[in-house]
Amino acid sequence: MEVRSRIKKCYTKVSIRSQKSDFAYWQTQPYQVRLAALEQIRQEYHRWRYGAEPRLQRVYTIVKMEKKAAGRLQDLADLENLE
Repeated sequence: MEVRSRIKKCYTKVSIRSQKSDFAYWQTQPYQVRLAALEQIRQEYHRWRYGAEPRLQRVYTIVKMEKKAAGRLQDLADLENLE
C-alpha cells in the first residue's frame, strides 16, 4: 500500500548574498515573541549540548567564627563590623 504525502514540497534557492536579513523581521515582532523564541533556542541548545535543562547552581560559603567570652551578641557585632 502506497502512502501519499499531502504536503506540497517546495523551496526557493537563494544566494547567500541576496538573502534577506532576519533582523528586519525580528524588529517587527513584539518583545514577548522575541523572548519566547530566544528561550526556545536556549532550551534546544542545552538539550543538545548537555542532554538536559540546566539547573541553578548553589554556592556555599563556609565561615569559621571564633568563640568569644562575651557570647553570641559579641559574635553578631563582630560580623556587622567586617569590611
